[in-house]
Amino acid sequence: MNGATSLHVRSISHRTAPTAVRERAHLTEARAVELMDALSAGSAGGDEATCVSVIPVSTCNRTEIYLEVREGTDPDAVLRAGLQAIGADTELFFGEHALRLDGLRAIAHLYRLAAGMESLMLGEPQITAQLKDAYRLARAHHEPGPGLLRAFQGAFRAGKRVRTETRISTGAVSVAFAAVELARKFFERFDRHGALLVGAGETGALAARHFLQHGIGRLTVVNRSFERADALAAMLREEQLRALAGPDTPGNDDRPAGDRRLQARSDRIVARPWEELGDAIAGADVVLSTTGATEPVILPPMVQSAVHGRHGQPLFMLDIAVPRDIHPDVAHVANVFVFGLEDLDEIVQVNLAARRSQIPHAERLIDEEIEEFRRWLDDIDLRPTVAEFRAYLEDLKDKQVGFVRKKHSPEMAAEVDKSLQQFIKKVLGRSMSTLRAAETPEERRRQLETLRTIFSAEERDPD
Repeated sequence: MNGATSLHVRSISHRTAPTAVRERAHLTEARAVELMDALSAGSAGGDEATCVSVIPVSTCNRTEIYLEVREGTDPDAVLRAGLQAIGADTELFFGEHALRLDGLRAIAHLYRLAAGMESLMLGEPQITAQLKDAYRLARAHHEPGPGLLRAFQGAFRAGKRVRTETRISTGAVSVAFAAVELARKFFERFDRHGALLVGAGETGALAARHFLQHGIGRLTVVNRSFERADALAAMLREEQLRALAGPDTPGNDDRPAGDRRLQARSDRIVARPWEELGDAIAGADVVLSTTGATEPVILPPMVQSAVHGRHGQPLFMLDIAVPRDIHPDVAHVANVFVFGLEDLDEIVQVNLAARRSQIPHAERLIDEEIEEFRRWLDDIDLRPTVAEFRAYLEDLKDKQVGFVRKKHSPEMAAEVDKSLQQFIKKVLGRSMSTLRAAETPEERRRQLETLRTIFSAEERDPD
């Protein structure tokens, strides 16, 4: 599509809307594709004269729709038409719970999002993967316009710089993660020890994933409902297989030896019935409990019996349930060390403070990347003409080098080629500087037209 475009985002997130509103705004992958289809050429009023492209991003905490439209087009009218076409709430993204940003403010928001600056947990890295999924989905169905392509690529670069050049993503800032971080300090080799997860709810599943990501040797799940424990264990095994095997590993039973090894690793994740809780404690080195029980479920006699068979090996117990799962007197059992929410919250607060201290550095890096995008945006109208001018100069160079090659040695031709490449680089650099220095858009357009006239195909000497 020719002509200038503008960039916009319409957002519903945890910062602006309650859960009920976010649930109404959520777009499944199929619905996101429907919206992209509706805003593609020839439908929902979003023809090529108005809508260039759209990239929807939808997670548990936010739904954002990034639009690139022709300059002067009303992005809200385009988006309303698309939402109406797929039967979605046409006013949701324009009401009191919506964030509406345009131009560089929209780009700044995207860059901050990719860097974890807008996440519920400051510095949380998962959003980058979610943005990349949305970007890949968009490219697979309707190639985004040049503005959105460049913006998302710049956002990924900005996010990577913030994560690698600051410490904004280091240190546990959730209780589940803090519990696992603390557990890691207990052992020299995490992979030689086993963890027991008591409770198969959302927090337990999160803690289990942290255990596995940090290389725990064995993981056992116990829950009052064995079906829930078994389902969580199965889900975790499948996730481990995908993570360990990578995208190229066959998904059937005819796996080579290396893949069978991965299967064996995933089989270290097991579920046990509630009646075997005492035996499961005895076989674990660290216990993390997070049930919804109204009174303690891990009592002193149970732990004393478990410790008896451990031959003096210490047992570490982490209680992140409210109310507590572990009876207070368990802390008096020999070789048992109990940590509660107070201990973990202290870790979380220290880590959060450390992350917040990185915000000024992260903001500077994001500002640098936004400035790079702004410069790219400023030059977007120059690129077609400059590219054509480059092609013209390259064509002249190739003809001249070909002439030298016929008359002289290959070495001389190579030297001429190198020299002319440097000449082209200087000519293009001077041309871009002159065009950028134009005082008004009208002057820049006149200069571009003059440049096009100089090397226009109709005016070129066929020789």
